[in-house]
Amino acid sequence: MQAIKYGYPDLKDQLGAGIAYHEKAFEFSFQDHESLKQYLTFCKENGTGSDPLPCCFEKDNQSLYIDFFARLAPHPEYGFESAITVVSCTKQLEGSMIRGNVNDALIIAYGTHLSIGLVIRGKCIGKVFALEDIKPLVLDDDMDDIPSDIEGITKLGDSFDEFINALSADEDDIEEWKEDFGE
Repeated sequence: MQAIKYGYPDLKDQLGAGIAYHEKAFEFSFQDHESLKQYLTFCKENGTGSDPLPCCFEKDNQSLYIDFFARLAPHPEYGFESAITVVSCTKQLEGSMIRGNVNDALIIAYGTHLSIGLVIRGKCIGKVFALEDIKPLVLDDDMDDIPSDIEGITKLGDSFDEFINALSADEDDIEEWKEDFGE
């Protein structure tokens, strides 16, 4: 798995409590799938934070930029004091006209008009996707892949490792990051 650096890293405290909180709240285990284990390894080794490097995902001549990886900490509604925390699609989209089973994913990262989700159960478990402008994504029980025919929804990987390893940064991005944050 490729390493990620942050201009503004979050504290890694409360990671264990965050894991327990999310598993209990959403009735799943990060041990249920290899991709979910990869996500936990990423959080433990790289942490989370804003201004990540690399931060760009290229797909179909489109560049999606990630501004920050959300902190896996307990009680997301209280996480805004020190960092934005992981939330479920259900909480993120609450109040919208969305129907169906949308609490099958956690929003783990954000960009401008972009939310990055990790599927936590069902046939799409472990897959990573992007929602642009918080478009609805309904994960039907019989769906075995992230839909590619819906505008504003982009599949980013079949696993968390595949997603992280696909992130890139060009020379200008790297130089600008070094000027802002040092080595």
